[in-house]
Amino acid sequence: MTDLKEDLSKKFLSYLDKKQYKRLQFEAEMLGDIDEQDPLIMFYYASSIYLDEASKDEDLLHSSLLFKKVYLGKNHMRSLYNMIAVSFKTKVFREVLPLVKEAHEKDQDDNILIEGLARIHFYLGNRKESIKFFKKLYEKLPEKKEGRLPFISMLNYTSGISQEYYMKECLNYVSLLEKKLNIENDKFEFKWEKNSKIKLSFLSADFKTHSVSHFLKDLLKKINKSSYEIHLISNLKAFEHDDMSIELKKLAHHWHDVENYSDNELTIFLRSLNLDFLIDLSGFTNGNRFESLVRRCAKIQIEWLGYNNSLGSRNIDYLISDKNLIMPNEHDMYKEKILYLPKIWNALSSPKSLPDIINKSKQNNSEIIFCSFNNFQKISDNTIKVWSKILNETKSKLMLKNSLIGGEDLKNNVLDKFIQNNVKLEQLLFLDREKNIFDHLNLYNKANIALDTFPYPGVTTSYEAILMGLPVLTMKGFNFNSRCGESINKNIEMDDLIAINEEDYLNKAILLSQEKNLDEKYGTNLRNKALTSPLFDSDQFTKDFE
Repeated sequence: MTDLKEDLSKKFLSYLDKKQYKRLQFEAEMLGDIDEQDPLIMFYYASSIYLDEASKDEDLLHSSLLFKKVYLGKNHMRSLYNMIAVSFKTKVFREVLPLVKEAHEKDQDDNILIEGLARIHFYLGNRKESIKFFKKLYEKLPEKKEGRLPFISMLNYTSGISQEYYMKECLNYVSLLEKKLNIENDKFEFKWEKNSKIKLSFLSADFKTHSVSHFLKDLLKKINKSSYEIHLISNLKAFEHDDMSIELKKLAHHWHDVENYSDNELTIFLRSLNLDFLIDLSGFTNGNRFESLVRRCAKIQIEWLGYNNSLGSRNIDYLISDKNLIMPNEHDMYKEKILYLPKIWNALSSPKSLPDIINKSKQNNSEIIFCSFNNFQKISDNTIKVWSKILNETKSKLMLKNSLIGGEDLKNNVLDKFIQNNVKLEQLLFLDREKNIFDHLNLYNKANIALDTFPYPGVTTSYEAILMGLPVLTMKGFNFNSRCGESINKNIEMDDLIAINEEDYLNKAILLSQEKNLDEKYGTNLRNKALTSPLFDSDQFTKDFE
C-alpha cells in the first residue's frame, strides 16, 4: 500500500508540474469519493484546483475544505498555506482566519502565517491589524519584496498615515526592486529621432468595463489621431475581454496583449516599439507591470488615473495632477515631477442613457437615506465611526453597495463594525451589484445624500452621485489620493460640502439631512450643471491633455 501511495504521489506531482490539472482530477475521482480518500490524494486534488486558473469559485471553495481537512487531520502546514492562498481567490476568509490565528499563536515566527494574516486583514479592511503584521514581516525579512505592493497600496486607505510615511515605505520597496533589477547598469538607449507621429501608449489591466476605461474612453475618441499614434498595452487576461475591450480596441491604432509576457519580455517588447510616452494606469493595483516600468520601457513614463499617488521610481518621470490635489510646496513628497492639468485630473464619459431624477420630496417620505457606493475596502474605521454618529443622531438609513465582486466576508466585517458603533441593523441597506450602468445609476434615486469615504475618497462614485443630482459630502485631504473628493467638489462649485475634519463632516451631514429643499437645490439642477462642468467636459479635457 505504501508503494502504491508513493507511485500515486509521484504521478500526481508530475501532473502538477506539467499543469495537467484536469487529468489529475479525473484519475483522483476514479479512486472514489475524494472526501474519503487518503489525505495525500486530497491534497494533490485540492492543489490541482487551486493552481488551475480556470477553476470556478465553487471548486475553489471545495479545495479549501479539502485543505482544511488535511491540515486538521495531519497538522499539514502546506495545506494551511494553500488554504490561505485559495482565500485570496475566493475572497472567503471565515474558515481560514481562525485557523491561521491559532497556528500563529503556536508559532509566531512562521513568516507565511504572518504574511497570511497581513493580507487577510487587508482584504477584510482591518487596516491596523494588517499594518501590524506587515511591519512584523518586514522587520524579520527586510529584503523581502513580495507582498509589499498590497502593503504600500493599503497605506492610502488607512487613517493616520502621512504622505511622508507613505513615501518612506514606497522608497524602501522601490530600492529593493531597483537593486534586484540592477537598473544602474542597464545600458539600453532609445532611438531619439522624431517619429512621424507622437507614439502615445497606455498600459493597464483594466481595459474592460471598469472605471479606468470609462474615464479613458472619451479621451481616446477625441484625441487628435493625425498627431498621435495610440497604443493600448493590455495586461488583461483573455477571458476578461468584454464589449468595452472591443470598443477601446477600435479607438486605438494598435492593441497589444501582454498578459503572458514575463517582465523581462515585456520590457524588451515595449522598448522595441520606440514609444515616446508610456502612461501607466495601474500603479500598484492588481495587474500592474511595475517591474517593467522600473526598467524604463519608453522615452517618457507617466503615472495617471488608476493610482493617485507616487510610485517612488526614478524611471517614472511625471505624475498627472491638478491644482487641487498637490500643493506647490509639496513637490518633495513625490518622486515624480508634477504635471498640472488646469482644471481637473480626469473627466468622465457621460453614459449614453441616464435615468430620470426622481424628486424625493414629492413622495411624502420624510426619512433621510444616505448612500455610499464606494467599495467596502475604502470604508475605514474612522469613516464608520463618523457615519455611525450621523445615523444615530439623525435616525436615518445608509445604503451601501460594494463594487467588488464577491466579498461577502468583507461586507459582514463592515456590518459588524457598524453594530459595534450602536447602529441598528435596519438602518443599513446593503444592495447587490447591477448588471448594467443604467440600473446602477437608478439606485441613486433611492437616496438623498451621498457620503464620501476618507482618507480614500470615491472618484467614479462621486461623479455618478452628482450626475444623479445628489450632493456629495467629502473630507479635506492631505495628499493627492485623499484630496480627490475635494477636487471633484471644487470643480462643481460645491466647496461648502468639503468638511475640514471629522466633527465638521458630522455637522455638515446633520445640516444636510435637515434641509427641506434638497431636491430643488441639487437634483436636476446639479445634473445640468455637472454636464457642462470640467467633470464631464471631455472636449476641453482632451485639449488640456494634449
